[in-house]
Amino acid sequence: MITYREANAFDLSVFVSLDKELFPYSPWSASQYKEEFSSPTRHFVVAIDETESIVGYAGVFAPGAVEADILTVGVVPAHRGKGIAKALMALITDWAKAQGSTAMMLEVKTDNHEAIGLYESLGYSTLNIRKDYFGAGLNAQVMRLELS
Repeated sequence: MITYREANAFDLSVFVSLDKELFPYSPWSASQYKEEFSSPTRHFVVAIDETESIVGYAGVFAPGAVEADILTVGVVPAHRGKGIAKALMALITDWAKAQGSTAMMLEVKTDNHEAIGLYESLGYSTLNIRKDYFGAGLNAQVMRLELS
């Protein structure tokens, strides 16, 4: 059974470790996560498995009555396809709505078809492609969801 909770400072090392595994082309450092965690306009959530291990996480920047920016969404490979990313997206979207956000924005690698399919199923549409966003030759698909 998977449970969800707000992330806390004790989770920082796990975030950094998982980022290196899931996003080796652009992992965040511990200091980057520490800075993000300390801001009241950012919100991070985690998915926990039966062994109390973090198997997924997501974060959002929602400064108020403007569009929110999804900072990260990741699920460990062994737990993919179980609806964890969808649940994490719902949690950060609900939090962003509560902050007054008008839309959700995200960038996803153009070859991450699984994630793009999830975002499209949630109502996101593609705005454009950003060349080399994640590094040389690693383009990003920019997607947006209007919040009502």
